[in-house]
Amino acid sequence: MRTALLLFNCLLIFNYSGIRAWSPASRIVLSNWQSKRQKIINTGNRKKSKAPNGSRSFVTTPLANDKKASIIEAAEQLPSPPIPFRDTASFVLAGELPTSSSSTSPAPPLRQSPSSPNPLLSPPRPIPDPYGWLRDDSRTNQDVLDHLRAENDYGKRMTAHLENLRGELYEEMKSNIKETDYTTPVAKGNYWYYFKMQEGVSYPVYCRAPRKAGEMFHPPIREDWDEDVATTNQLSPLLEGEEIYLDVPALARDKPYLSVGTISISPNQEYLGYTVDLTGGETCQLSVKHISSGKEWVLYDVNGINVGKNIGGKAKETTEVTGREEISNEENEEKTTTTPLLECDGSVVWNDQNTAVFFVTMDEAHRPYRVYRRQVFNVDGSYILPEQQKDELLLEEKDELFNMRIAKTFDGRYLIVRSSSKESSEVHYLKLQSGSESKEGNEAIESQLICIAKRRPKVLYRATHCQGYWLIQTNYGGTPNLRLMALPVGNEQNDEDWQNVLLKSADGNNRPVFDGGDKRSLDGVTVFSPDSSIDGTKAPDYKPMAFGVATGREEGLPRIWIMEFDEDDTMTGKNSPLVVTKITRLDFDESACDVGLGPNRDPTLPYVVVSYDSLVTPPSNIAVPLASPVDLNIRRVLKQKVVPGYDKDLYACERTFVKSRDGKTDIPVSLVYRQDVLEKRKHGESIPTHLYGYGSYGASIEASFRATRLPLLNRGMVYVIAHVRGGGENGRPWYEEPMGAKYLCKKNTFNDFVDVARWLTGEEDENQDTLTLARPSIGKGITSSRKLSCEGRSAGGLLIGASMNQSPELFQVAILGVPFVDVACTMVDATIPLTVAEWEEWGNPNEEKYHDFILSYCPMNNVKYGARYPSCLLTGGLYDPRVQYWEPAKFAAELRHTSSEDSGPIVLKMDMEAGHFSASDRYKYLKDLAFDYAYLFDQLGIVL
Repeated sequence: MRTALLLFNCLLIFNYSGIRAWSPASRIVLSNWQSKRQKIINTGNRKKSKAPNGSRSFVTTPLANDKKASIIEAAEQLPSPPIPFRDTASFVLAGELPTSSSSTSPAPPLRQSPSSPNPLLSPPRPIPDPYGWLRDDSRTNQDVLDHLRAENDYGKRMTAHLENLRGELYEEMKSNIKETDYTTPVAKGNYWYYFKMQEGVSYPVYCRAPRKAGEMFHPPIREDWDEDVATTNQLSPLLEGEEIYLDVPALARDKPYLSVGTISISPNQEYLGYTVDLTGGETCQLSVKHISSGKEWVLYDVNGINVGKNIGGKAKETTEVTGREEISNEENEEKTTTTPLLECDGSVVWNDQNTAVFFVTMDEAHRPYRVYRRQVFNVDGSYILPEQQKDELLLEEKDELFNMRIAKTFDGRYLIVRSSSKESSEVHYLKLQSGSESKEGNEAIESQLICIAKRRPKVLYRATHCQGYWLIQTNYGGTPNLRLMALPVGNEQNDEDWQNVLLKSADGNNRPVFDGGDKRSLDGVTVFSPDSSIDGTKAPDYKPMAFGVATGREEGLPRIWIMEFDEDDTMTGKNSPLVVTKITRLDFDESACDVGLGPNRDPTLPYVVVSYDSLVTPPSNIAVPLASPVDLNIRRVLKQKVVPGYDKDLYACERTFVKSRDGKTDIPVSLVYRQDVLEKRKHGESIPTHLYGYGSYGASIEASFRATRLPLLNRGMVYVIAHVRGGGENGRPWYEEPMGAKYLCKKNTFNDFVDVARWLTGEEDENQDTLTLARPSIGKGITSSRKLSCEGRSAGGLLIGASMNQSPELFQVAILGVPFVDVACTMVDATIPLTVAEWEEWGNPNEEKYHDFILSYCPMNNVKYGARYPSCLLTGGLYDPRVQYWEPAKFAAELRHTSSEDSGPIVLKMDMEAGHFSASDRYKYLKDLAFDYAYLFDQLGIVL
């Protein structure tokens, strides 16, 4: 509903949905203006040459005047960019909204969290939104769609000369992947689980094979498993007795987009539950399947529980519900009715009786908020008719700051339901097995959720089950990082009953194993209770009560620790009887690496699978024995990723630190490059450099291997990752206030990125310096602004946009993937997905405390008038629920309008069939990446 207002002597519309105003002239204007901003007149003519070491390079010679004239003439024929109508009277209102006296007017949307102590802006303030008309929640407005298609057409014409290069890059990247491959077979119960990829096929096939009793590692892979592909176009079984339990290529047939959410095997391993997203909007359909018979049923909203916003405006899919809704189309004579498909967030968990599934539905803001249980099979295994299926609501999260997630404990005993905001959490559990261990004895299955501890402001916690105890990972007590505490199952009252988990010492100097201090951060704990030794024999009589595999960070790097748990009844007071008798950190040869948990499904195995890689080392899965984690002789490499044509000896990487402008903060920086690039460095040449960053949500960008980087490195580029504040590389203090980059510290993210860029170009502030862990770094002063590119995705796109606005002259090219660049307008509007939850990330611009600060860095509101901006490639997805498509569309228009005429070209590439995570098709993903790289090389002058 809309209420007319007279404001600024202009007819404006007040819209409670978007709290935005605009003139009635919203339309697209396609100008005949021939863009003068295209960087097409170069001062040199690049010629290929061979360096003495065989690497490719370029020399530059001056252009003759006649050649310059011909280039200028060609420039006048360049295509014009689409110029959307710029409505200078359009705005969104931030702050307290005027109330309507009409009883029929809808209630205004939420303007702040009910728990917020901060005053709203009053009177409200307008935030300019000249391209606000590009927002169309339905994705059906023809003017908007025409503009997006015009942007895509312009991008195609502007990059038409790169078609051959794109093809070359695509083939090059494809040559660096083993197209026909498989994942490490992982043990679970009576089967080995894995998936296979086939050359030319975009999606994986999920398989399993029988596991013999006592089989510790998977049996040998059949040598001929991939030999028949060329002739039969089919893969042979990888292991004896293989069966396919989910054929994703068949599911994706004739669909423009398909992404698998969760794949869940029932406890008896007879049934499969899985979810798929068919739009990229992250709203999933849920199906169940009887594996051996192949019978499959998709679930319907027979009880009317769908309320979520259907991102993209596509009509909700409906179908005729019959008595036997099998995808195999078994005939029946049941009465049919038209019913929409059930919509969920993508998660699915089975009950222990293999008869019911738990799932989560979303509200109109795309927020997961309700947990349901639905029985789909009878005890005898027969499928329950859809109209007889009932949805039991177990828990509803009413606070819009909180999202709800479900999972099963690693041992399968409990369903975990976690409600969490960015700063607070609350965990409930449900007993799934009779005889679930508690310190009060065995108990029957419960039908009601039990809360471990009520939520408190600024208190985060997670819970892991360990032999009748809850292992609590929490910042309770205000610790900088998460600490490890425990309490017995069944003794849940509140967080005041949580007890420290101590590391026992022979001298009696016991101390908390993870104390939440600055030096070491804890992310999570996975518990194993082996029933045999690594050699397959029965476990010795004396063994630890359980092993805990902890993941976290130390010295700025990801780490894994193996803990041995036992009970000590002498511990009293604030110390738990559950103690750690030994802890071992896993170490590897490379000083800068990425290590984490690999594929693990079975808690009874005597080893944990660890995934390891580095900037120059392809990933491998390693079985580490829990009882002897440092014994390298019995570690076992289960599988190492094969990268065709890759020679590790040609490349090098390093980790260094750059001093921030505050003179106190050391910013970690990772670099990878070809060894022969050092020759250019010795001769003082400026080396093309690509700088990547993220810096939000406490998420870490690891120094991991990517075969898709090789086209950059092989063309003489240095790839640099700036581990800026706002991430989690140095634990939660690197993210949180006052020294991190959250709320009113957010500019630290952008400042760090710019400081690293200036260090790379040798233009650092006088307070900046470098600290190196080993030899002198290749990084300092290696490049110039004319050879420096940058990239970020999502919140990393915000980083790039804000960094460009701060120092537009510093970069030659920028890639902004699905960029969050319209922070102010998005964060005032609670009807946009994610907005309310992210008030605890960025702050709320409806409030006095944050309004001016957010406006001071929001990329959309801070493009410098008349400044020369780098060439920019922006990407978006029409069905993206995380960063709405209109954000990159608006920012592209603003950059063209406001920057100088000699700025680089602005290209917007909008995927009209995808969401936030781009293509689900692995070959389409490579083609999209080839498009990005070709644009990058072209604008840097690295065109082969």
